[in-house]
Amino acid sequence: MDKMLFLLSPVQSIQGRFAIAFRNTVRYSTHCALHDQEPKTTEPIIMSETPEKFEKQSSRGSARRRAMMDAAWQLLLERGFAGVTLNDVISQSGGSRTTLYEAFGGKDGLLEAVMTERCVEFSAELQISLKTDLPPRDALTDFGTKLANKIVTEEVARFTQILYSEGQHFLPLIEKFFEIGPDSTRKHLADYLSRQQKLGRIHIDDPDHAAEIFEAMVIGDWQSRVMKHHPRPPMTDSEIENRVSRAVNIFLCGIATDDQRKTFGCGN
Repeated sequence: MDKMLFLLSPVQSIQGRFAIAFRNTVRYSTHCALHDQEPKTTEPIIMSETPEKFEKQSSRGSARRRAMMDAAWQLLLERGFAGVTLNDVISQSGGSRTTLYEAFGGKDGLLEAVMTERCVEFSAELQISLKTDLPPRDALTDFGTKLANKIVTEEVARFTQILYSEGQHFLPLIEKFFEIGPDSTRKHLADYLSRQQKLGRIHIDDPDHAAEIFEAMVIGDWQSRVMKHHPRPPMTDSEIENRVSRAVNIFLCGIATDDQRKTFGCGN
């Protein structure tokens, strides 16, 4: 889904503030509050009926979980973390509290499941070009263009504001978000750069830092402007293309050796 809310910029300020809190916060773990006990019976199970019965139950259960996750996501965008209530999720999804607890363990488990799903979907396309051995200019241009297109959506802006305004009260959820979102994607970029170095195409002393720098060049001041509720108008395809092209040129020419400058078109 192109609309997955996901912050790929290096958000150093918030990560720095959260890092201390994370180390002093007990790891978040949700447990199901309601458990169905397996019925004790000596009556034989009619095997011919079991597959159909289980299939119908599984289908209904999946539909309920899907509806709950969709409702939770919309409520999160509208009201923030604190504004999501189980009663509202149940009311909008048509499920039950028992089903919600069995599936997610409670509110935190539900929100974690929603963010995990959206982060995975959002980052999957970004990582496609990084899992190949395309030349650096091609791979970085593809990655940067997808990143620039995804971060300018209204949903991303809204989630960024929620993250900054409420994140300190939901540290385990935010820790999970960074783990499966920004940190994971940046690691894929660093891994790509490391492979390119081994192939002799680039020269980088610190792939992790280089990945952070490239992302920051693409994203620019977008995040700070969103936090000030003063985002720029959406960029056109041409503006995104020019922005990414400049970032790729500056990045490659900045890391190029003398022998590689001509290959990267850096001039004298």
